[in-house]
Amino acid sequence: MQIINSKKQLTEVLTDARNHKQEIGFVPTMGALHAGHISLITRSIGENDITVCSIFVNPTQFNDPKDFERYPRTIVRDTEMLVNIGCDILFAPLTNEIYPLPETLIFDLGDITTMLEGAYRPGHFNGVASVVKKLFEIVIPDRAYFGLKDYQQFLVIKALTSQYALNVQLTGCDIMREENGLAMSSRNVLLKHQDKLLAAELNKSLLKVKSAFGKTPVNNLAKIGLEHLQNFPEIDVEYFAVVDAENLMSVETPTFPGYIRALLATKIGGVRLIDNMQII
Repeated sequence: MQIINSKKQLTEVLTDARNHKQEIGFVPTMGALHAGHISLITRSIGENDITVCSIFVNPTQFNDPKDFERYPRTIVRDTEMLVNIGCDILFAPLTNEIYPLPETLIFDLGDITTMLEGAYRPGHFNGVASVVKKLFEIVIPDRAYFGLKDYQQFLVIKALTSQYALNVQLTGCDIMREENGLAMSSRNVLLKHQDKLLAAELNKSLLKVKSAFGKTPVNNLAKIGLEHLQNFPEIDVEYFAVVDAENLMSVETPTFPGYIRALLATKIGGVRLIDNMQII
């Protein structure tokens, strides 16, 4: 596996690959890799000639500086994992490679950036759009792979890719879960043992909503999930919403499969956790 830190070197390597008609798959990450990331990279390896994984903890998408500081960084372990699964290139740039100048671009990607996560993390999606656009322009991948745990983020990236004609085929991959149902996340390592056990209730709340579909009016489904979580005072719920899967707007009646998704955000032991589930 090649480990590349500079845009210039990566561009040279990937230009040569394109000249040889090789297709490029890309998995952007912030490191602290887990089985969810590995599933994305493995899929990319199976569908492309060359797979690039980036590791870059992007400062512009953290609205809380303390959150940025405590975000887990495990580059040595991550590198070993990538070598073991046969990833072709690790792109691990320093901040000044991605942001040689302070970022000033403000994106207008519509309401998808201001609701739910956007409301609780102002500026977050602007930072996501900024770094993804830069990485796409550096790597110029044929395909890019994202985990659907960050479902709203995936919708934002779809909007970004369309608006800026970035010509990348996006693939959203199913959420990988731990044995107790907790969605895999780099932040899970920050959870204390008891908090990690408690976090299993997030998945249970989503399953309750899914089970209630068809027996309960759609506009009451979120209440079922919220009431389950409220049985656990240690879980600080920011939002629990059941929405249109395409635009995250409230929905009254489903019209076709894949139309409804439940999304939640909580804090447990000071660690912010999000999850979601397709309801129909």
